[in-house]
Amino acid sequence: MKKRVRMVDIARAANVSRTAVSLILNQVPGMRIAESTRQRVLQVARELRYDPGPRLEELDRVQQRLFGVMINEISSAYPIDLIYGLQTCANAQGLQLIIQVTDGVADRELAALNNFSRFGVEGVIYASSFSTLAQPPKAIDGFRHVMLNCRRTDSSGLSVLPAERHGGAVATQHLLDIGCRRIATITGDPWQFASKERLAGYRRTLNRAGLNRGRAYEEVSDWSQGSGYAATRRLLDLPEPPDAIFGQNDIIVRGVLAATHGAGLRVPEDLAVVGYDDREFAKDLEISSVSLPFAEMAERALLELASQKNIGPKTLFVAGDLIERATTRKPPALQ
Repeated sequence: MKKRVRMVDIARAANVSRTAVSLILNQVPGMRIAESTRQRVLQVARELRYDPGPRLEELDRVQQRLFGVMINEISSAYPIDLIYGLQTCANAQGLQLIIQVTDGVADRELAALNNFSRFGVEGVIYASSFSTLAQPPKAIDGFRHVMLNCRRTDSSGLSVLPAERHGGAVATQHLLDIGCRRIATITGDPWQFASKERLAGYRRTLNRAGLNRGRAYEEVSDWSQGSGYAATRRLLDLPEPPDAIFGQNDIIVRGVLAATHGAGLRVPEDLAVVGYDDREFAKDLEISSVSLPFAEMAERALLELASQKNIGPKTLFVAGDLIERATTRKPPALQ
């Protein structure tokens, strides 16, 4: 059987990101992509004979199954992975999606639900670009629905979220396993769900090991490289500076690496570093990182929605993986 051509194959052949391919082939409105790039991607797709799956007009009335997706934004790296995962799963299952971007505005969310009602969707995915507690419009209760990358404030309904606490624990345990004993962390905005959960996993793991050195080893950032740099400088000025830093996203880790190199320290010999999210640049910079399983989350959410099972009040957590690279892979002589 001939192997099915995927978007990632087109991205490699056209030398562009998977995100760009998804935006172009899904004809996402408002995308900021050069026309020459768009034409190159379309040409490669034609040459590889890309087939996204059954089209609505190709399905008979019995087989047509239509679902709505509403998301607050698709302008950053993470939400496009959710959309890509949903579309890939829909293609594999012979389902059709209507995607509405609402910017998180209540009136636009209601308009999206009205559109879904007009098209007769079977169910709705209510998605967020970042993990959060959400208050969807009451009208969504008129649809069979699943919350993706968010959870209702009253915990009702079915939600699919990344296992952030598990991820924080996995990152910290990895640093313990390679021999680190003074492990610091740099969180993101403290009000965010991801920050709270990743920090909880970090603390729990160090507490169990009897190696939690307290709040002095916990810095707060705004998820940016600059704040990661400043936080690292403060940590390195401690009387007993850390021998490892868990940066709670890969952008923070870029700041960690810049500050570490500026201080004349070696990574990982003097300071081991692990990040989170496994962004595209993490592989290029050889950053050890915990992946965000957005594609798997999206698939789980759509399969739950499309199933015949009752959707009860529960939260499904999907765990990412620790990808070990050079920032924690110590030379053999030091292992």
